Amino acid sequence: MHSPADPQRQRRQQVLAEQVRAHYAQVPAMTIAPTLGGLFTAWVLWGAVDSRVLVLGMAAVIGLSATRLLLWRRFLRALARQPEAAAAPLWRRLAVGASLLSGLVWGSAAPLLYPPAQPGHEVFLLVLLTLLPVVPVAALAVYMPAFYAYCLPCVLPFVVTLALQPSWPAQMAALLLMMMLGALLTFARRYASSLAEAIGLRLALAEQSDALAAAVRHKSHFIAAASHDLRQPVHAMGMFLESLQQRGGDSGHDRVVSHLALSLRSLRGMLDNMLDLSRLDADAVRAQAQPLALAALLQRLADETAPLARQKGLRFTQRCDAVLVLADAALLERVLRNLLANALKYTASGGVALQARQRGSQVLLRVQDSGVGIQRQDFGRIFGEFIRLQPAGGDDGNGLGLGLAIVERATRLMGVALRLRSRPGRGSVFSLWLPLAPPGAMPGAAMPNGAAALPAAQALLPARLVLVIDDDPVVAAAAALLLQRWGLHSLVCHSAAQAMARLAAERLQPDLLLVDFHLAGGNDGLQAAALLRQQLGRPLPVILLTGDTDPARLREALRGGHVLLHKPVDPQRLRACLADLLAGGAPQPLPPATLAAL
Repeated sequence: MHSPADPQRQRRQQVLAEQVRAHYAQVPAMTIAPTLGGLFTAWVLWGAVDSRVLVLGMAAVIGLSATRLLLWRRFLRALARQPEAAAAPLWRRLAVGASLLSGLVWGSAAPLLYPPAQPGHEVFLLVLLTLLPVVPVAALAVYMPAFYAYCLPCVLPFVVTLALQPSWPAQMAALLLMMMLGALLTFARRYASSLAEAIGLRLALAEQSDALAAAVRHKSHFIAAASHDLRQPVHAMGMFLESLQQRGGDSGHDRVVSHLALSLRSLRGMLDNMLDLSRLDADAVRAQAQPLALAALLQRLADETAPLARQKGLRFTQRCDAVLVLADAALLERVLRNLLANALKYTASGGVALQARQRGSQVLLRVQDSGVGIQRQDFGRIFGEFIRLQPAGGDDGNGLGLGLAIVERATRLMGVALRLRSRPGRGSVFSLWLPLAPPGAMPGAAMPNGAAALPAAQALLPARLVLVIDDDPVVAAAAALLLQRWGLHSLVCHSAAQAMARLAAERLQPDLLLVDFHLAGGNDGLQAAALLRQQLGRPLPVILLTGDTDPARLREALRGGHVLLHKPVDPQRLRACLADLLAGGAPQPLPPATLAAL
């Protein structure tokens, strides 16, 4: 049974182990200094005292130093094998024993060397006995039992020897030495206490740091898991909604479908924000700065934003110098989209402006609005997670309060300075400084992001058979219904084993495999695709659907040469990929290591 005092006792044991580790870390210095000091003493006193005593003393010092070095080496090897070995009582006893032997060796100098045959050397001995207990304080006081074991047998023989001398100066020296010993012990205890407190604080800080890191990992895993679970029903909703839109024909029906589509886009945007934040926190995104034609990007954003501004009765203006900048295109587009969305949300009258102006070797990129503005004390807070200020007009708006958190992380990842100016009731200005591309640079490929990244819609070849494998019955039913609306046949199965059995029994030859990445029983879509390709004896085209945000798993899927789509999948993107694969082509690959791709 564990008592409430167990954590305190465990912390004391940890501090004690750190003190023993610090003691052994000082052993090399504690062997070199005494050896050199012993050689110097023998050289000074040679001829003034019995040379045999000096030789025996030096042999003892060297032998003890070698022994302590051997113990130090073995202690390090023990730590390498078992990090908690420092807490073992054996190493504490050996540390105290070695210190005691060292104290006895140096303490024996008092009766054997004092008084010297030549009176002039008496001063040297007095200085020596003063230095002997003082010099190793910093090294030995980290573990007080070792300090006591060395200091007392080292100093007390000198006190007794001096006190027994008939001369009054020698007796006064003994008294002064006792006073020095008391002061030294007091200093050593305070030093050891401060050191133990510092060690305890360091251990507590390390535990808090580990707990914080674990909390961050847990949060990232939670967001990834929540994203995966939420994407399943949203993915099914998207397919059912697309099937409803295929029917149409009734105005009331069309309005309901339109509202459903708007709600679904909002929910899909929230999930994408969760995915983006999770990947940024996990350092799964790497900024890749390339020459970028800024005007083309801003024009595309303007074409998307202007209609939304008009719906709210706002002016939208866009101006951009014809320049090439160095930037990660996907990250920059994500930043600007979030800033523009925030500007529209928090502006009830006036307008929103997107501007880019060259300033020397840099370009100043600004998103400006005439909205509600931000209090100065909120400047730092708004970039936190799940922080939402009151939008313009009192509407609580949509979203999870992750937009500006993603902006802050993305700009920091790109190494771009983000500046904010705002006055309550007057609006806000978010500014970015981007470096110009070097002269002669050519712009990179077009932006692979958002709707612009979707392959062109193509006609689907009719009467093709798509094998659907998904262990979620609702998602499987939605996929089957959507494929039917598109004029395709489908065979729905819930596992690879069921699919293989039905293909063999019904002698079917599917034209494409649409499979969920995660299947029941610990299997995945990669294994299912491999088994089905082996059974069919041909390279069946594969589309993997996943809500998984783990970068390692996503790279694994892409290395298999399959098409990877993230849930909730845009039905038009799914249709385009189906058309490409069924026509024998290769769909547009997803760009690696960008937010848009994964």
